Amino acid sequence: MAAYPGGRVEPGDPRYATLVRGFNLRWVGQPQHVELCGTAEQVRAAVQSAVDDDRRITVRGGGHCYEDFVSGNDGGVIIDLTAMHDVGRDEHGLYCIEGGCTLWNVYWNLYRLYGVALPAGSCYSVGAGGHIIGGGYGLLARLHGLTVDWLYAVEVVHVDADGQAKITTVRRDSHDPDERDLLWGHQGGGGGNFGVVTKFLFRELPQAPREAHLLTLAWDWKGLREHHFATIVRNYGEFLAAHSDVGSPYSGLFALLHLFQRANGQITLAAQYVGDEPQRLDEFKAAMLAGDCPAATVPKGRLAHHGAAPPTISPRRLPWLYATQLLDGSGANQRGKYKSAYMLEPFPDEQIATMYRALSEPSHPNPQALVQVDSYGCQVNAVAPDDTPVPQRSSIMKLQYQTYWTDPADDDVNLAWINGLYEQMYGADGPVPDAVMDGCYVNYPDADLVDWQYLYYKDDYERLQRVKQRWDPRNVFHHRQSIGLPEAPG
Repeated sequence: MAAYPGGRVEPGDPRYATLVRGFNLRWVGQPQHVELCGTAEQVRAAVQSAVDDDRRITVRGGGHCYEDFVSGNDGGVIIDLTAMHDVGRDEHGLYCIEGGCTLWNVYWNLYRLYGVALPAGSCYSVGAGGHIIGGGYGLLARLHGLTVDWLYAVEVVHVDADGQAKITTVRRDSHDPDERDLLWGHQGGGGGNFGVVTKFLFRELPQAPREAHLLTLAWDWKGLREHHFATIVRNYGEFLAAHSDVGSPYSGLFALLHLFQRANGQITLAAQYVGDEPQRLDEFKAAMLAGDCPAATVPKGRLAHHGAAPPTISPRRLPWLYATQLLDGSGANQRGKYKSAYMLEPFPDEQIATMYRALSEPSHPNPQALVQVDSYGCQVNAVAPDDTPVPQRSSIMKLQYQTYWTDPADDDVNLAWINGLYEQMYGADGPVPDAVMDGCYVNYPDADLVDWQYLYYKDDYERLQRVKQRWDPRNVFHHRQSIGLPEAPG
């Protein structure tokens, strides 16, 4: 096969209007050009050209950045990696994932070729590049940990102090501490900070499950009272508080609770279990329906951005890859806003009441407004907070506040709703890690956060700054929430 030709897409090219957009249609840039790259050398050359021309560089794999960190590049260069989507093994037997792969590229090829899996996310079109670097998680995370917990090496294009773009591969077992630091920085430090990752390498990966058991439940908003809502949320949090320790027999269980706005018609729950004790899913279902929980019904349509729900409230057994495909959705390209939080404990009563008011608010009848509460913990929490730049290693739940819309005229009302809910949950000054919440997730970036350095990275931020100083001393790779260079003493 001939080498990928690469090339530039400039204004006037019919592809330009598409390639300057990502998943979130709020952000449309006007870069000088989009550089299409299919090899690491083409990436290096594109970076060098941009540096020589003093143009800002941003990098796109899957295009799912929630904020304007990639597409919001006016006058600069977007380096597009989507042609770099090979998955295989190298001459050393390492699993290799190129920087432009989507998660579905990864799942399908790793399974088909080797029978292994990466414990990554549940949206098929998300780019593996940004997902992995930010400490991605997914339906196998409670069983196998985060993606970065398995990362062995990265091939990265970076720019030295003399402005020269270079290709370097750094490994966990390198004899050079600076190289080990750069690998550490890519184990959760977030995308767009140190360079362009062209290849991720894994020494070993967990065996893919043979099959998965799926459960979906729903509760109709019609007739749902506040105490019913509170019971659903409380049952969920209390179950995860009791069953999220390292080594828990429920580590094969991953659940996603979608607290939709009343206009959607339903609250939905999806759960997957992989392992030798499928009765754990029945036990989870019983715990969810305990107390004065209202009767569950069949979900209607999609489960948030996930795929179509199985039309049953009884557990369903499927081959694992088919189960993954069933839940592996991304939703339509729309306008959106997102916020996040890690939870160390179940929701306090006042936060449950706050969510109920916001989600039943008649003045904001948006069926695509929700709080998604993902299970967390188990093997994720087997890693120390400073072993990777993901310090949240004690959490039991992970929240994603979301709202979607299509008309720019609806920007203000949607932003007011989500910002208002977040303020009511955490106060006017924003969230502060405490005994209940443990910061925010860098892969759900929120440009409104004030103390984002601590909320994302906590005590790991200063080390990330030292990595930045060593490997990107000219601050070539930057955005509104990128790692900053250390301040000069004095």
